[in-house]
Amino acid sequence: MAAPPEKRKFQRVPINYQVKLVAEDQIIVYSSAIDLSMSGIMVAGGDLLPEGSQCGVAILLADGLAGWRVVARGTVVRSDRRGMAISFSKALDPDSEEALRVLIRSQSPLAEEPNP
Repeated sequence: MAAPPEKRKFQRVPINYQVKLVAEDQIIVYSSAIDLSMSGIMVAGGDLLPEGSQCGVAILLADGLAGWRVVARGTVVRSDRRGMAISFSKALDPDSEEALRVLIRSQSPLAEEPNP
């Protein structure tokens, strides 16, 4: 049986950086994310927001990427026992987009390219 076709626009890469979400009147901190792509992020291990929730996402980079950060607006598209998937819902500012590209490229050189 053949694998189902990939629906994701971009390949995901694993990351191990702290992520902060801001939703309504709360800040939720995750020690790390499960994975990341140019279009979204998957987190686990903390409070989960309901599907459809709007939130701010901040990825705080370290190591060789210290000083870089990714800041985005997102929408929770899935929230279940595996974690919470957040789709970036607005264009990132140029600095955040470049930081995201650098981060993804550091994990997998071709991951920022759209899936065929």
